[in-house]
Amino acid sequence: MFRYFFLFILIIASGKASAGFRPAEKILLVRVDEIGIVTVNHDTVGSDVLACYIQERLFKSYLGTGQMHKRIKFEKTTADVPDLVAEVIINEIKDAQKRALTEVSLEKHRKIFETLDKRKQDKLKKQFPVLFQTSYL
Repeated sequence: MFRYFFLFILIIASGKASAGFRPAEKILLVRVDEIGIVTVNHDTVGSDVLACYIQERLFKSYLGTGQMHKRIKFEKTTADVPDLVAEVIINEIKDAQKRALTEVSLEKHRKIFETLDKRKQDKLKKQFPVLFQTSYL
């Protein structure tokens, strides 16, 4: 009985793999509302620690799986969010990307990104595109 169950699971799994099944893209969703409350996926985060929080999420994702989120998406929950607030949040995201890049570079090569040779920089850019993303919409 157990053999048939195992065989059934194996057939189902191989069918999904052969049908081009891919896991959903990992996106770090950063939202801000009109009063400035920031949420990252399902967590509420203070804007004063947002860069640190995003950096930790990106780096912990890398440490756990060897991969990182594919991209960061920023959205305003309503049109009433002031542009100044949105600009501050985007600057925090950029700061988090720089911090995470430094951390990954030190972990992998024991040097900061700017001191790596071009080949290693290109490899990091290809492996972790989220750290070099410039558009968040």
